[in-house]
Amino acid sequence: MVSATNAWEQRKLGELASLITKGTTPLDKSNTGTVNFVKIESIDESSGEVTITQKISMEEHGGYLHRSQLKENDILFSIAGTLGRVTSVKSSILPANTNQALAIIRLKSGYLEYVKTYLKGKAVSDFVKKNPTVGAQPNLSLEQVNNLEIAIPTESEQKQIGVFFSHLDHLIALHQRKWFY
Repeated sequence: MVSATNAWEQRKLGELASLITKGTTPLDKSNTGTVNFVKIESIDESSGEVTITQKISMEEHGGYLHRSQLKENDILFSIAGTLGRVTSVKSSILPANTNQALAIIRLKSGYLEYVKTYLKGKAVSDFVKKNPTVGAQPNLSLEQVNNLEIAIPTESEQKQIGVFFSHLDHLIALHQRKWFY
């Protein structure tokens, strides 16, 4: 059980990350490349599992899309259209890249599963509802993502919470598959 004796500190997501950026739309729409291209639609809303439906060339990946090359354990957080969808990058989809609808959050501190759980939670959901920049579709700026306040417990508590919710998410996904298949 998690101890309540240590106060949780409020930190901006940007303080926990070594990188917060986003991608660009590929110019080549032929879908004939070898590099996986992750879009919001690629991320299952409930399980966070990634299904690849688009590919880009190695030239685009290493060229003008260089800044949005994904690395294992990057967090992807949807910031355009469908706000607040969250997943992390697994090595099985690499090499991969993404577009401007997904923020790439590369942590330098904080436990990955805890931060993902927090980003899926009510505090962030409330922030997203109160702070979208509205244009043709709702969106969040990278500055808004950078300034998201995260309640940070001790590293041990982060791990316990992250593991618990990761297992819970997995169980929910299994039960949903059971009902839909």
